[in-house]
This record gives sequence, structure tokens and C-alpha cells, in this order.
Amino acid sequence: MNISYNWLKEIIDIDLPPHDLAEKLTLVGLELDGMHQTHDDHIFDIEVTSNRGDCLSHFGVAREISAFADKEIKFPSYTENQPDSDDNELVKISDPDLCHRFTARIIRGVKIGESPDWLRNRLEAIGERPINNVADITNFVMHELGQPMHSFDLNKLSDERIVVRRAANGEKITTLDEAERILDPTMLLICDAEKPVAIGGVMGGAISGITDSTANVLLEVAYFDRDNIRQTSRKLNLSTEASYHFERGVDIDNLVRASNRATELICELAGGTADKFVDVYPNKFSQKRISAPDLKEEVKRLSGLDIPESENERILSKLGIDSEDSATYISPTWRHDLAVDEDLVEEIVRVYGYDKISEALPPAISSGEYQPNENRKQLLR
Repeated sequence: MNISYNWLKEIIDIDLPPHDLAEKLTLVGLELDGMHQTHDDHIFDIEVTSNRGDCLSHFGVAREISAFADKEIKFPSYTENQPDSDDNELVKISDPDLCHRFTARIIRGVKIGESPDWLRNRLEAIGERPINNVADITNFVMHELGQPMHSFDLNKLSDERIVVRRAANGEKITTLDEAERILDPTMLLICDAEKPVAIGGVMGGAISGITDSTANVLLEVAYFDRDNIRQTSRKLNLSTEASYHFERGVDIDNLVRASNRATELICELAGGTADKFVDVYPNKFSQKRISAPDLKEEVKRLSGLDIPESENERILSKLGIDSEDSATYISPTWRHDLAVDEDLVEEIVRVYGYDKISEALPPAISSGEYQPNENRKQLLR
């Protein structure tokens, strides 16, 4: 995952030079495969483990920096008051076990063209090839907020509708790379009223792609089942930026924010006008609650570090882990890897500093004596 130092500085105040920041990121678990300079920017190639999909964006990495540097994050600006709709026919999810949430925004009157220099430069710095203003905006927001999205030519969608369903056995679709894909019922399709127009969470179809003549856009921002995306990607031997993010887990509560952010940029840079917006969310996601009645002592027991309780709370708060009460913590929707109190201990210790852990062995309960069950073991022998 390529992360731009200059981009990060727009999100959070960084007082560390690039090499020092790279070292600090490695110490908190975001290991760097390398770093290179491009023009006046430094690009970090971060190796993100499969359980940390929340760090596959500049915003996610900035959140990590905010924890160890005790800095505030500057949220990207966008207008929340955009047109809404109760049009229940616009989007239908037939298989909510594979698509947990789907938002669709219609943007009319766009003019497809080249992106402005700042957007092209930003994408090129992290290794992305600019395509056109609408496609570049969806890529930009994905790298900024961590949410993949897809834009359809609305005029190519029959009845201007979306149906999310499983593929039929042997059903075919030609994807944006001009390859014909043969599907099976384990795979998820995004369809219009008549035909498939995308493989959900993996790649769009060529038939509904954005072209120079596109005037109206349907912007999809959705949440797909991680395991299903991984399975589909492997079966089709088709790995994309979108599937890479979905496989590792995205934030189901981030969809509307990402859609609003992209919509505002499309209206600004492509001259569009935001039309109706639909958010289909069949089964509300329930955040995990983690019981940790004496977290300070648990940190001390497992790491040997006697960290002030206020520092423990500060670190967890910066990482988005809020306390429901003195014994219960709520895992944020972007963290799919937190389940037990030991996970909270790991979060605190990695940010506080593994290097602060002493090399001394823990004190023995007894010295020079058999453990209570040793006599029984000897008798059995």
C-alpha cells in the first residue's frame, strides 16, 4: 500500500521528518517494505497485514499517527446536506448475506474530461494511472478514506435500477478489462433491470462503464461480505484494488461519508448536480463489546508495563475504541480484528512502545519447590 507523506500532512499535523515517521510506523506494526522520493514527496510502501484493512488508506494511517503522536485528525470536507430519496425501486438487494449495505447516488449533468493537475499528481505519486475526472475521484476517495466505489453510466442501466443478486450457474459478463467471465451461484452480481453490469466488489462491467459521452452517473458505495469477495477473486483469478480492500474489511459506517465526499468532488470537478440518494441497509451491523474489567492490571500482567490508566484510555480513544463503562469497550466498525481484552492490551502496548518492555523474567510464584501437581505426575510415572 503506497502512502504519500504530503497527503498525510494534509490530514494530520506531522512534526516528524519522513524517515523518522517511517521508523515510528514500523514500531507500531505498520512495517515498511520501502520508501522512495517523488518530486517533493516521500512515498511509504507499507506492508498491511490481512487483519488490518483499516490501514489501507491515508485516513487509516493518520489514525495510527494520531495515537502515538497525540495529534488531531482533520476530517475531509464535504457537504452532508445532499438530496435524499425514499425511492425503494432504485436499489434491491436480493442476497443480503453477501451484500450487507448498498448506497446509490445519482449525479446528473457531468462532463467527463481530464482531472485537474492536483488530482492527477496525487494519484500518480502513489502509483495510480489517471483515467478521467470521475474515475480519478473514486480512486482518490478510496485511497483517502479506504472505501472502494464504482461509477456506472446511468443511461446504460435499464430502468435506471440496481439489483444485487447471486449469479446464475454459467452466467457471463464482460468486465472492464474486456475479458469474458463465466460465473457461478457463489458469486455476487450487480445488475440493472435486465442484465449484469458488475461483479460485486471486484470489477465493473464493460457495458456500463464511464465514457467520454457519459452525462449521468450512478455512484455505488457498498459493503460486501469479505469471505465471498476473497472466494470470487480467487475463482476468477481477478484481483483488483477494490477486492483487495473488501477482502481485508472496510468500515460499514463509512459508506455515506465516502459517497458524500466523492459526490461533492464530482459536482465540483465534473460539473454535475447531485440527485437522489438511496441507502439500503437490511440488517444493522452490531458493534462488538469487549469485557475488560481491570484493563490496567491486564496490561501490567501481560507486558510488565505499569502504564497510567489515563494513558491507556487516551490511546484507545485515539484508535476509536470507546469505553461504554469502566469494564466494557466498544470495537469500532473499521476494526474487524478486536474481540477479547488481550486485543486491547496489544493495542495499548504497541502504541506505548514495545521497546519499553523490560527483558526481566516475571517473578516466580515459588522457588526451589515442586509445583502442586508434581507429586501426582511422579506417582503416575
